[in-house]
Amino acid sequence: MALILMAIINASIFSIDGIGEDLSIFRTPFTEVYRMAHIEFTLSPEFSVLNEGGNFRGIFWTNPFNFSFTVPITKGFIFGVGNLERLSQSFDIYFEENELEMHVVGDGGIEEIYANLNNNFGLGEIAVRGSYLFGNSWEIWDYSVGDYHLVDSMLYKYHGKIFCGGLKFNLFSLSYECFGDIVMEKANADTTINLPERLSIGLTPDLFGGKISLLFEHSFWGGNNSYTSPNRFKIGFTKRNLSIHYFFNPWYLSEVTEHGLIVSLATPIRNLGSLTLNLKTSLKSKGSIREFKIIPQFQLTLEEIFSRRWR
Repeated sequence: MALILMAIINASIFSIDGIGEDLSIFRTPFTEVYRMAHIEFTLSPEFSVLNEGGNFRGIFWTNPFNFSFTVPITKGFIFGVGNLERLSQSFDIYFEENELEMHVVGDGGIEEIYANLNNNFGLGEIAVRGSYLFGNSWEIWDYSVGDYHLVDSMLYKYHGKIFCGGLKFNLFSLSYECFGDIVMEKANADTTINLPERLSIGLTPDLFGGKISLLFEHSFWGGNNSYTSPNRFKIGFTKRNLSIHYFFNPWYLSEVTEHGLIVSLATPIRNLGSLTLNLKTSLKSKGSIREFKIIPQFQLTLEEIFSRRWR
């Protein structure tokens, strides 16, 4: 079967399988906010280039804002809320074999609204996070064989939950995500999907006048499915306002791998907060299919406007 790559809108071509692209990897419940309130807005434009054989396609897309708010409460306790996209289920691809032509389009995914409660006890931090998951997606399958043409559409709705807890002590951190499930509602039936448990182990030693960060992550997929339980890792170096990270992300879908690089530069804004530019690049592959993505992410953090109130 020949595969002709079409434009991808805010998605991976591999999202047609499984429950979509997991956008929550390397995420722990810890915070760097201890003394004053922070409000953060994130904008993430994307540009994707796809290649399979001699076929190339690309598109530019801007994601909606993500939002987070973190505020110290009392005696080392910090409370935070926010939103983000957890799983993307958008794709747009075209198959062709002999007289069969098939165009498959999907859009949507699963969003997350979360609440964090952290306690900084001096030598470390204890953190818990609870999340409500929701969303919807649709698919249109368009078939053509000679003069015969058929269009089929499907709509899915989702709701669910997941929890995470962690402990950070000096240079060492440990977190575990668990008790996650999603109910998928479709026309004739509802299906409950158990999300994988996830273990994250981190080290942050000081070196070369900066800080090294090492993060290992393992997902535990259970049940009778074909999903793998991958081992991922991320390594980075931060010095002053500049940081660089490399990550390796084998997907839960067999044979799909991803390599990525993130370069971040934070610029203080007087009497306001800071503006951080995260330049993210990644290469996903499976067999002869390659997907290269560039995301120049902008994060505006407002903090100084809250400082007088919380001092």
